[in-house]
Amino acid sequence: MLLELKEVTQEFRKRKILEDVQLSVEEGDFLGVIGSSGSGKTTLLNIITGFLEPTDGEVLYHGRATEKPQNLPRNLAKFKKDIGFAPQHSSFYPKLTVRENLLHFGQLYGIRPDTLQHNIRNLLEATHLWDHQEKLGEELSGGMQKRLDISCSLVHNPKMLVLDEPTADLDPILQEEITLLLQAINRQGITIVLASHHLDSVERMCNKIAIVHKGKVGHGHLDEIRAPFAQDHFTITVRSQHKKEELIQQMKALPIKKIIDKGHSIVIYPEHVESIVNSLLGIIQKEHLELRHLDVRKPSLMEIFEKIVRER
Repeated sequence: MLLELKEVTQEFRKRKILEDVQLSVEEGDFLGVIGSSGSGKTTLLNIITGFLEPTDGEVLYHGRATEKPQNLPRNLAKFKKDIGFAPQHSSFYPKLTVRENLLHFGQLYGIRPDTLQHNIRNLLEATHLWDHQEKLGEELSGGMQKRLDISCSLVHNPKMLVLDEPTADLDPILQEEITLLLQAINRQGITIVLASHHLDSVERMCNKIAIVHKGKVGHGHLDEIRAPFAQDHFTITVRSQHKKEELIQQMKALPIKKIIDKGHSIVIYPEHVESIVNSLLGIIQKEHLELRHLDVRKPSLMEIFEKIVRER
């Protein structure tokens, strides 16, 4: 465990932005925070980083294995070296070069000069900014500026990196570049918490999802989030009509709630999708049936999010 939010509520002017949030972040997690505009995603990130103390509840940081977890916002000075934060809007200095920006932010953390030079060298190589280190921040392209922002937030080698909309306003190619960079950072063991509207990228990158909606936060592993919305049926098509009738007869011996013959295809409502698919594939192979189509599709994160927003 790295971070816990326990019954966290945040109010502004007597209006609840977040209410009774329970959230845990493990070391090595890649947590994607999604929600509609104004839902409270940025507020949640500010609480996770310790910049904002909640109105009620606790934010506990498990900083040292030998210590009990401590209240993060009240001990931020102690743990600030463990956290890197890249806000949505650029935080680097446009009139400083790439290297000067990294030196400046590293010195703010009091990093030893030799360690700082080592960190800067590694970051410039990892973010492909080595050949641009003497350029002013304002001279960089949008994608390079975002990489500089991320580099500034990593210069002190934190345990956890928190990012607010890191791919906002970037074209698809640059979005992909930042996505690959963040995946590489996470593979190095750095825990990442990221808020984004690009749900396809979030689904591809993250092992856990937090959905912020109407002040509530639901979270879990992607498969746990997907489970309540998984399809309760699937469709199968075989080439021969005669063989299809044989297949239907064999399916009646399986734990299937309903079978619908649509002529060109069969719609199956099983008690458990995965086990029945495996059973049917075994039957098809055994009977030498020619399978034309099998549609077992998991709902996308976008479909799940749209359904949550519509229903609640």
